[in-house]
Amino acid sequence: MGIVVLGAIFVDIKGYPMANYIPQGRNAGIVKHVHGGVSRNVVEDIANLELRPTFLGIVDDSALGEDVIHKLKNHKVNTEYMQ
Repeated sequence: MGIVVLGAIFVDIKGYPMANYIPQGRNAGIVKHVHGGVSRNVVEDIANLELRPTFLGIVDDSALGEDVIHKLKNHKVNTEYMQ
């Protein structure tokens, strides 16, 4: 049995200040890229159940997009049909 998931990928960019947040000024801290999107989350969860899903979707042609595909492949998601 094959499971195909169709949908979108989003990458959230989250910033975390090292001290109290100052809205009117500059804030030293860290920035994290968090892979998201309902379909991407669902296909990763299906892969965690070892059901070997296929993901159909589009991803940005950038290092961030490559990172998303790499992480999905590490979870054993078939990404060969992604654009």
